[in-house]
Parts: sequence; structure tokens; C-alpha cells
Amino acid sequence: MRLAGALLALALAACAAPAATPPAPEAAALGEQRSEAGAVTVVAAWLDGPVPSLRVALDTHSVDLDGFDLAASARLRIDGGAWVAPSAWDAPTGGHHRSGTLTFAALAVGAVGAARTIELEIRDVAAESRLLRWQR
Repeated sequence: MRLAGALLALALAACAAPAATPPAPEAAALGEQRSEAGAVTVVAAWLDGPVPSLRVALDTHSVDLDGFDLAASARLRIDGGAWVAPSAWDAPTGGHHRSGTLTFAALAVGAVGAARTIELEIRDVAAESRLLRWQR
């Protein structure tokens, strides 16, 4: 009888426990954002991985893109919070076509997947400011 009572109490406790929260969507599922200004197109898409990172492509037919350092000119914020600077911009030179990985190591793991709104600002790349926005 004691065993049956213990099993019943355990079953009731399990029913009263809050449901597990579903996993956050993967970052890559956010898709890509594009900005066209000042003869330069910027395309950014989230990469899935242990550190929040974006694949960023710069494209033009009139400007040498090798002088632009996105580690110095980009910043990101999640859900209207504080702006965060990138920790690295890993992109080989490419003249008029340049792409690489923009990394934000200071962001918490899972922050991008749990975010409702993500904003990436890129300053001084053939335009004073560009704002790329992902929303769920």
C-alpha cells in the first residue's frame, strides 16, 4: 500500500511540473538580410555553431572593399539591449567581392536562437549606417 501511495504521489508531481520549454530555433533558420546602399551590397546570414557568427558578403563593382574592417565598423544588439562589438572579422581580401565570418564571442550561447529581434549595424561601408534586422 505504501508503494502504491508513493507511485501515485510521484505521478501527481510529474503532472504538476511545468512543461519543458521548447528548444530555441537554430540561428541559421533566421535567413539572410540584405542592404544595398552607396554602390555596395551587404548580405548577412547567421551561422549555426558554438559561437554566434554571421557570414557577411560585400559586393560592388566600383569600390575596393579590402579596406573595410567590419570588426571596427559593425555592432549588434539583441531585443533592444546594449550594443555588442564583434570579436573578429575573418575575411580574405577580394577587391570588389569580399566575404567572411563576423563573430560575436561576447554573446551568450543561445542568445541568438532565443532572440525576438536582432539588429546588426554596419557603419561607414559606402553608407553612413546600415541596419539589418531579423525578427521572429
